[in-house]
Amino acid sequence: MLTGISSASNSRIKLVRKLQTRKGRNEESRFVAEGINLVSELIEGGHEIDFLVTSEEFRSATGERVEAIRAYIEDPDTQALEIDKTLFDGLTDAENGIEVLAVVKASHLSVDYIDSLPNDSCILVCDRIQDPGNMGTMIRTAVAAGYGAVVALPGTVDIYSPKVLRATAGMVFEIPIIYAGSEDEIKNVSERTGRRIVVTVPSGGKEYFREDLSRGIMLVIGNEGRGISKTLEEMADVRVTLPMKGNIESLNAAVAAAILMYETNRR
Repeated sequence: MLTGISSASNSRIKLVRKLQTRKGRNEESRFVAEGINLVSELIEGGHEIDFLVTSEEFRSATGERVEAIRAYIEDPDTQALEIDKTLFDGLTDAENGIEVLAVVKASHLSVDYIDSLPNDSCILVCDRIQDPGNMGTMIRTAVAAGYGAVVALPGTVDIYSPKVLRATAGMVFEIPIIYAGSEDEIKNVSERTGRRIVVTVPSGGKEYFREDLSRGIMLVIGNEGRGISKTLEEMADVRVTLPMKGNIESLNAAVAAAILMYETNRR
């Protein structure tokens, strides 16, 4: 059911504003999914949505996904607000083309969730990845490559930030997202489940295509500038290197992750 709102002091509008910050998302255990594609992915996947907010411009939007959102809004149990464009634009950092957003309860899984996955499934571990585009691309690739979960270590960009969510193109809702408290948790779960910890090193590692990465690994991708932490490197069961020609010192983190995740499928 759609309700028109004109006041910026409305409690739900205030909540959306609060969720623009990582602190606000952590306090509320909620996040904002922006745009027709992300919102329709949520609806299609049956995810629980607290409420929707639409811009007046959404009235003139067209397309199959738009109609699916309209049908969802018409449900008497749906909570949805309509606000003017100026007020709506203040709720997003996107330049244009949003028109609708959803407030959603965040899923906070612990590393213990990995115990429930098949032992031969592979896990992507993100060690202090900072760029939202890289993070979103890696999540999309993890889904496409059939990985079982994505783990974020402390210092990693907030996966539920609007920029990361947009970069995932909705795939963040297709794979379990896990927040680990420390590197020790990675070591413990690897030992419990028999998964090998695989890290990339600039040199001195085994060429990645000469190592069996086909199943049961925890693939660690490190920070764009500093690489993998010394602690994780020392924990590793396998160290691999991506051979490079010319004067290239390293590949983009998302590119390296894609190569290695698809090596899992190649085998």
